[in-house]
Amino acid sequence: MCKGRYFFYTIFVLGSSLFAIKGFTWDMGLPKFYFASVAISVFIVFNSLRAVRGSYKLSISFPQVLALLFGIYACLTTFQLLDTLPNVFLTSLGFAMNLLLFLLFSLLISGEKPDRLMFTLQVFVLAGLVIAVDALFSFYTGHGLLWGTENNPFTRGNLSSVIGNVNFTTDLMAMLLFPTAFLTISSRVLWKREKLRHIFYLGVFSIFLVVILIGQTRAVYYSVIGSFTFLAVFLIISLLKFRLRPFATVFNKLFLILLIFAAIIIMIVYSGDNFLTGGRFSFSERLTYTTEDNVSVDVRVLQWKAAIKQWKGSTIFGTGFGSYKYLSTENMGRVLLEEPDYMYVAGLNSIRTHNEYLQQLGETGIVGMAIVAWFILSMFLYTIRVVRRTPSIDKIVQYIFLTAGLLVIFAHSILSFPGHLMPNALFAVFLFGFLMSPDFNEEKRITFNVGKLVPLILVIFALTTTVLMSRTFFSEGFFTKGYIDYRRIEAINPQVPQLISSIESIKKEIEALENVEDKYANLQEGQYISERLKTLQEMYPSAPTELLESIASEDREEAYESALSGLNSKLRSASSALLNARRDSTDSFYSALRNLSTAREISGSQYLAEAYLGYVYLTPQRKEDFRLKLNMSGNNIGNAFGEIFSRKDIFSSWLTNDVLPCGMLPGLEIDHAYLKELQSLLKPDLAATDVSNLFKEVNTELLIDYQVTLDAIDALLRSIKTSPDLQVVRNAASLLFRVIVSSERISVELEKLEPYVTDTVGLNNLVHKIQEIPVSEKDNLNLLYDVAIAYNPGGWLKGNDSIYGEYARNLLLAYGLNALDKILELAEKEVFAWNVMRTTDQVVPLGAIGELTPLKEYVPREWFNNLYDGVYEWCLDKSSEISRNIEEERFAGENLKKAETVLNEMERFKELYSTW
Repeated sequence: MCKGRYFFYTIFVLGSSLFAIKGFTWDMGLPKFYFASVAISVFIVFNSLRAVRGSYKLSISFPQVLALLFGIYACLTTFQLLDTLPNVFLTSLGFAMNLLLFLLFSLLISGEKPDRLMFTLQVFVLAGLVIAVDALFSFYTGHGLLWGTENNPFTRGNLSSVIGNVNFTTDLMAMLLFPTAFLTISSRVLWKREKLRHIFYLGVFSIFLVVILIGQTRAVYYSVIGSFTFLAVFLIISLLKFRLRPFATVFNKLFLILLIFAAIIIMIVYSGDNFLTGGRFSFSERLTYTTEDNVSVDVRVLQWKAAIKQWKGSTIFGTGFGSYKYLSTENMGRVLLEEPDYMYVAGLNSIRTHNEYLQQLGETGIVGMAIVAWFILSMFLYTIRVVRRTPSIDKIVQYIFLTAGLLVIFAHSILSFPGHLMPNALFAVFLFGFLMSPDFNEEKRITFNVGKLVPLILVIFALTTTVLMSRTFFSEGFFTKGYIDYRRIEAINPQVPQLISSIESIKKEIEALENVEDKYANLQEGQYISERLKTLQEMYPSAPTELLESIASEDREEAYESALSGLNSKLRSASSALLNARRDSTDSFYSALRNLSTAREISGSQYLAEAYLGYVYLTPQRKEDFRLKLNMSGNNIGNAFGEIFSRKDIFSSWLTNDVLPCGMLPGLEIDHAYLKELQSLLKPDLAATDVSNLFKEVNTELLIDYQVTLDAIDALLRSIKTSPDLQVVRNAASLLFRVIVSSERISVELEKLEPYVTDTVGLNNLVHKIQEIPVSEKDNLNLLYDVAIAYNPGGWLKGNDSIYGEYARNLLLAYGLNALDKILELAEKEVFAWNVMRTTDQVVPLGAIGELTPLKEYVPREWFNNLYDGVYEWCLDKSSEISRNIEEERFAGENLKKAETVLNEMERFKELYSTW
């Protein structure tokens, strides 16, 4: 039994630290959380069976009571989501229950024997060592051993390893650093070969410290400094309590000195320019470079303000555990409306606050934060009580080192979210359980008999948590597979036209060869033989002319056959490549549909699956799928119309389930199934000749293209309902524009259906509805574009794909000069955003002016000058400065490309301005 328990802890820790499936995880932490939840459930089931079979007492300290109280409260807060975000309720409840499950594990493990806890701690260190070695190897070589990543050497992102983010790899190393230091310098007997143990953990400590330094994560630096300060203060207090000689007996003096020297030497080395740093970073410089890094500071401040906005919406109980990611875009947009200076750091979507305490304030309200604050205070008081009352100096020192490791994650959570990643979260709850062991402090603990009912409740709770985490894990996995399939389609589709063009070119070459023309004109029989005969006669002057003529004729035949064989070989290769490309794209298409549909069916919160289903609908494969259904329908064309236009197809029927307006887009219609009546309008007894005539007279391909666009719009809008992504909002606006401008052509095609419908009045009403789309959808088009701009006005100025230019052009194409006032308003918004952004980003407002320039006779000149004169003057000054810096070769590599791009944009603006 004892060996089995040690084996379980080993598998549990290593699996929770290293488990990840390449190509099946979008979030690197999720598979580890899933593995841990399954393992903890097994742990709880076995402990519950033991409690049922005999007497089982549970001892709990006050900090553990508060931790469990917060876990229970977090679960309760998720029930608010049933009203606000019902699709995400089960997902958020699963994560809240998983938090409580982890806390229950810390409670149960705190009752383990000290030697088992020490063994488990060393397994954590071993797992951390595996990750650290992989991170170091990847950093210096560019090749990851565990994940197989490839990148440039000396890139801090290489340290991500199987954790998925360099910041949290270094956070884990920092948490492990202090317990490893204790294992290095403790005089306690832990191994049979103690000297080997000291040497091994000294090396491990050094590796952890190196990873922390090269990770260049300042928040981790500060956390380590804070934990070291805590360590020093409480060690000094312990020294004063026990005096020097008893205190010194706890440490192996030689390895204490070696550890201090190793730490100092490593920090000196990684603060200098040498082969280990490559001259690319300095630990000391990075540590002091904080206030100057405005981007890093302001992006966090923006997210913090968004969390406070969220909290103000529900101050007492919060909005529900796990709800920040679904509300952050809207809340950050509201912050930007009030404080536009932050727009330069606004991203398209942010799912975490970079401050765990503010995120919990927003999600769990004042009540949740009060419990957290109470817990932190109780831990501080508990630590003081351990130091004051525990008689063993060895146990006190061990407690202080373990607490310093736990303190890292609490300090780092002020500037980041390490608790959301694994194995950081698991190691934190393990350290908490270790610290709550009665071996350190037996005073003021609540002890009670578990009985028979509690184990049953715990088993049900653990299994329910595992089911909910399985749901999230597999949903994420199927989404990732579907996403990869979609990207494969996007990569293959551009190759198909190129291959078709190549095949046509080869066929023309074959035709030219057969006709002996163009570049094969030299193979004409008379010309080739006469030229070849002259060459042969020069080579063989004594040979008979008849023989040479025969040889020349044979050479011509060989040359012809050789050329034809080569072209046929190229044709076969190109045809095979085209066939394979089409087969691969078709397989990927159906795989994407299946995986993305499965992901959203498993979890209603899988908004990314809904968005990418919308993108898959727009692929040529979806249109071809619908065309095949129509062409193969025969007399059952009504059923085919139902699948396509009434959304009865297995992969689009979900669009009919929820047609309520979007939360962030109030009043926006999300049911755009305009052609759903076509099936009921068709005559049920159409003959084969009628169906054939219908296909000849009606451009069904245009109707299909229109329908897949409508399906894509509604898929994107349903995604926005769960978690507003501004890029998805913009994409939906672009697609709605396509629907608006093609409505007239669609109505013409619908009128051609009159001979084939039972209800001409119904058809006329449908035609009229389609014709009215430019009017009925105008406000929705403006709403989508306006929201996308309002919530991220400056971000759209970066890059070449300006939303301002797209919006202005689409309005002009759809509504002509009637939209001019709206475009002038849009230009003012763009210049306002530029005016804020120009202090941090060299962006140029080219969008609206590019569309207004051809219409300058309709634009008031005074308005134009007032708006754009300042931009023109700025471009003059900046372009001169950039040109001078380029001439003086102050830019290189990527910076040079950026400078040249900005310079071209400024020249383009000056050119447009000059035409006015």
